[in-house]
This record gives sequence, C-alpha cells and structure tokens, in this order.
Amino acid sequence: MNYYSAIIKQYQERVGTDKELPRITIESINMYHMFRLLDAQQYEKIAGYVGAAANNLLKAGCDFGLICGNTPHLLFDKIQARTDLSLLSIVETAVAAAQQLHLQRLALLGTKFTMQNDFFIKPFREAGIEVCRPSEDDQPIIHQKIVDKLENGLLRKRLSSS
Repeated sequence: MNYYSAIIKQYQERVGTDKELPRITIESINMYHMFRLLDAQQYEKIAGYVGAAANNLLKAGCDFGLICGNTPHLLFDKIQARTDLSLLSIVETAVAAAQQLHLQRLALLGTKFTMQNDFFIKPFREAGIEVCRPSEDDQPIIHQKIVDKLENGLLRKRLSSS
C-alpha cells in the first residue's frame, strides 16, 4: 500500500525520527456493496454505510478520516453530514497538488461513477484546470478493470521493451 508507506514517511519527517510510527486505524468498507448501492441509486444508504464506518473511526479515537477511494467522494458532503469526524477530501487534496505542480490539463480515470459525474471535475474546473474524461466507449472498460483487478489488488507489471 503506497499511501500507507507515504503516510509513515511524512509522519516520520514531521516528528524528525524514523523511530516513531503513527497510530493508524483502518475501517475497510466493501466497495462491491457500495457499487451495488450506487447502481441502484440508493445514495442515502451509501451515506449511512460510509458514515457508520467514519463513526467507527471516531469511536476508536481518530482525529480525522480519509476516504482513500475516489468513488465515495460522489457523496462526500452527505457522508460528512453523518459523522462528527472531520473527513479530508481527496478531491480538494488532488486539486491543491495539481495547482502546486502548475498542471493545467489532467486525465480522469476511475469507476464509471467517478467518470460519469462532475464531483471530481468541477473543483478542478473552478481552479482553472481542465480534466479530460475517457470516451464513453472506453469508460465501461476502465470501470471493469478497476472493479475486477484494482479492487482485488491484482496488478500486472508491464514488461519493458528495452
């Protein structure tokens, strides 16, 4: 998990030693359950499901929460309304990173829910950054690869042609 390693590294840089580790609590949700609810447009159930996960983190003593996937951000405000735990938005963080890198045009790859809605694109557009979606023909292929492969950690390394 690259993000886990990055969190540890940044924490250690902040505290000035590699002999300390942050306390991290993980509340894993079933993305397949969420995909089924999204397909059925049961948005309140999704907000309740992810909000309950956030409340479990709050009960565990967490100071804030991160939703590591893009798709749940479709309902970020509804989820945040279901918990007192402060949630950090991956979308806002991505916009800030793109601005810091002076990026002006980005490609958006994600589940069909991410690619077909504007919750990810709108904040970039408001920041003056263009976001390009794959064609409507390519979106189902990309979605299926994410669902079948990435969600299960099945990645195939590309062979270099050197």
